[in-house]
Amino acid sequence: MDKLRTMISMKTYFYRILLTSFSYSLFMHITTGKEENGEEIVPARLAIIAIGPKPSREFGNTNGAKTSSTSALLPPGPNEIPPRRLYVELAEKEGEDEKEELRLINVRFNNPSRFSEMAPNRILHFLRKEDGESKKYMTMKPLEAGSMNLVLLRPTGKGDKRWLSEPIQYKIDLLGATLVDKQLAIINLSRRTIKSMVHGDQKMIVAGGLLTYEGIDGLELHRVSAVYGREERVIYHTAIRLNKEVNRLLIYVLYDANPNTNDGRTVGLFKTSIEQKVVKKRVLERE
Repeated sequence: MDKLRTMISMKTYFYRILLTSFSYSLFMHITTGKEENGEEIVPARLAIIAIGPKPSREFGNTNGAKTSSTSALLPPGPNEIPPRRLYVELAEKEGEDEKEELRLINVRFNNPSRFSEMAPNRILHFLRKEDGESKKYMTMKPLEAGSMNLVLLRPTGKGDKRWLSEPIQYKIDLLGATLVDKQLAIINLSRRTIKSMVHGDQKMIVAGGLLTYEGIDGLELHRVSAVYGREERVIYHTAIRLNKEVNRLLIYVLYDANPNTNDGRTVGLFKTSIEQKVVKKRVLERE
C-alpha cells in the first residue's frame, strides 16, 4: 500500500513539473513579442530617390496637332522620368512557399523622400506597373537590421527610354561607419571630375567619389563651392553651418544633367538634409 501511494505521489509530482514547464514556455512566447503577425526585430529603413536629368518639355496637344489656340505644355513621356511608385516583393527564405503581399514605396525624382521600414536580411524585388501589369524593375541586396539606407537611382537608358531599363543603384547607410559623426557628405554621381572647396579645403572628387566632413564647434558659416571643366563652371557656391550639436547630415549629390533644363550646365545638384535616427527593436507588422 505504501509503495502504491509513493508511485501516485511521484506521478503527481511529474505532472506538476510538466504543467509548470508548459506554462512558462507559453509565457515566454507571449512576452518575447513573437506572434502570428510578426516577430520582434530591428527593422531596416529605406528611402529611394531617382537622380537624373529633367526632360525637356514641349508645347502642343495630345493629338499631335500644332495649333496655337489649344497648345499647352505637354507632360514628359512615361519613360523619360522614373516611375513614381514601385512595389516591393520580399524574396522568401529557403523552404518557404508562401508569397508576400506587394508593398507600395514611393520614388521621388530629384526631391527628398521619406523613409519606410522594411524587413531586414531579405532580398528585395521591386516591380513597376505598366498598363495594369506588374513587371520586374530592379533587385536590391538585403538590408541590415537597424540600418538607415538612402538609395539613389541613376538611369541607364537615353531619351524617351531613359528610365525604361533597370537603373544603377548607389546605396549608403546613414548610420554606417562611413557617415558616423559626419555632417556633410558630397557624392559625385556625374561622369566628370569635380573640384570641391569646403572652408578652404580644396579636393577633387572623381566620378563615383564621396567626400565627408565632420561637424565643427560654433555657429560660424563655412563657404562651400564646386566647379567643373576647364572654364570652372560653378555648380554651387554658398555658406553653411556644420554645428556638431545638430544631429543632421547635409547631403549634396552631383549628377549628369540636361543643360536645356539646368541653366546650361551639364552637372546638376540635388541636396537634402536628413536626421540620423537609431531605430529600436520592436514588432514589425506586415502591411
